[in-house]
Amino acid sequence: MKIIAAFFLLLCCALIGISLGCSPDAKNGTVAGGVTIDGQPLKSGTIRFDAVDGGTVAADASIADGKFTATMPPGEKRVSITSPKVVGKKKMYDTADSPVIDITEESLPRRYNAQSELKLSVKLGKSRRRLI
Repeated sequence: MKIIAAFFLLLCCALIGISLGCSPDAKNGTVAGGVTIDGQPLKSGTIRFDAVDGGTVAADASIADGKFTATMPPGEKRVSITSPKVVGKKKMYDTADSPVIDITEESLPRRYNAQSELKLSVKLGKSRRRLI
């Protein structure tokens, strides 16, 4: 699967850092944006923001139809994006009446999650970047 450079959203946010106003919680920043693959919004997934210096808590947000919003303390963040897909099913137990669970695999390349080098500088207030 060819990944379109949709994840430049995160890099653009880091460079632009558009501040749209004060957050109700003066200690946090809110980042909203979008993620696309092959020119289409990522149907579902999770975006995670980990503090580069380890000094603040991580923040996660769900991605639905390519859109996400996350609130977190300001600072430099490492960004990772995951989007598991179901590739099969298996029984939980080796019995005839065992419940069946999904077997999943990550659909995105490791450079966007486990080996991500994407960074974002979160500022106080709100930042938004729409990627088309």
